[in-house]
Amino acid sequence: MSRQSKTSKNTNVIWKPTKKQLEFLKAGSIFEVAYLGGAGSGKSSVLLVDAARQMNEADAKAVVFRRTTRELRQLLDYSYNIYGRLGAKWNDHKSKWQFPSGGQIFFSHMETAADKYQHDGQEYSAGVFFDEITSFEKDQYLYLHSRCRSTNPRLIPRVRCTGSPVGKHVDWVRTHFVDHGPYNIYKDPETQLSRLYIPATLDDNPYLMEADKQYEQRLKMQGDKVYQALRYGDWTKIEGICFPELNEKAHLIPTYTPKLNDVIIRAFDYGFSAPFATIWLAYTEDKKMICFKEYVGTLDGTNKGLQMPANEVAKTIRDMEKANNIVPMYCPADPSMWSRQNTGESIAEIFELEGLTMHRANNDRIYGTQQIHMRLNESDFTTKPTLYITEDCPFTFKALQQIMVDKRNIETYDTTGFDHPVDALRYGCVEIPFEYGMDNTPPEIFGDRQTTDMVF
Repeated sequence: MSRQSKTSKNTNVIWKPTKKQLEFLKAGSIFEVAYLGGAGSGKSSVLLVDAARQMNEADAKAVVFRRTTRELRQLLDYSYNIYGRLGAKWNDHKSKWQFPSGGQIFFSHMETAADKYQHDGQEYSAGVFFDEITSFEKDQYLYLHSRCRSTNPRLIPRVRCTGSPVGKHVDWVRTHFVDHGPYNIYKDPETQLSRLYIPATLDDNPYLMEADKQYEQRLKMQGDKVYQALRYGDWTKIEGICFPELNEKAHLIPTYTPKLNDVIIRAFDYGFSAPFATIWLAYTEDKKMICFKEYVGTLDGTNKGLQMPANEVAKTIRDMEKANNIVPMYCPADPSMWSRQNTGESIAEIFELEGLTMHRANNDRIYGTQQIHMRLNESDFTTKPTLYITEDCPFTFKALQQIMVDKRNIETYDTTGFDHPVDALRYGCVEIPFEYGMDNTPPEIFGDRQTTDMVF
């Protein structure tokens, strides 16, 4: 071989993967693979390349999604650099790339929840691909799984997605992929289908780091939480998270058995069609608040309730307390339980008939949110947090970890999602308010009112 041939470059190379992109491409027959993390890590380009990998088959058909038409147009512009050079032709009328073999890649959006039904009857034999998955609703994502099928044994139907830890729908993406851990092939217990999460950071794209040396500095201008999310793909620093100070190392403990002198609080948020949430907290002699047990009425961990009759919920709580020798001193509950929508008994009265006494919780959302913040924080007054959650309370910890700021009132949290354990925790924390430098002695109670000046 001549010296010239050794040093000459192959001008036919259209795209060269990074090491992390190659991991994504090698996922093979795993049904769902998510390449998630930092901005600038080459996620969109590898998604487009992966969608084209089976286009040598005449009946190969794939679809690439972005949530809005504007975003889709941006991705389409980028796809010309790859598909156009592979000999594919763009059909604007049908919104698809036609490859020389006959294979097709469609580009589509789902701006509304109902847009998913426009794909009824389709067979995407070469896969379904989502760019910026955190902009999609979970129902949209899962519904398209039903379109992912093939009668050609040489084609592998699969679902691939990319995204960063920002966006409106980060919660379900984190639960579906990230919480199972990186590089852990998880098999869904219901469907038996496999899924995999591959983490991405800006460091995984040396080409961008070399070509645009100021890109990281521009990320820093977005604020620390957004910088951590977009630079390192940090899912604990999600933009808009209400309690960013919460973290597993500082606030999650294995288990806790209440001591003799602990003050026990049972806090309850009612729900029928929506979940109900019961949590038990122990206020310790060293002024810590420990959430040590929970009973959450949720259907498969969703925001759908069990629709249990109120008396059955009360009986279950009563039996749990008896079985675990739990004797609450304070029992704050959802104030709406005292309202009568019909002429019958209120929910609170039904609970009382089952032997569960309770009182109206302080429902000041801003004050309660601040109480949670103060207990989670480490400060000059408290070298350690004063609020802990045990591993026996997974719904409470996850809800607190994922709940977003209310965009209409940034002093508190969003109430449109799975907020029920957080509501219960708020009721409980307000029972013994935390004040910096104050003596946090539990107030006495009389009937359904505390003997304090606090207005209920």
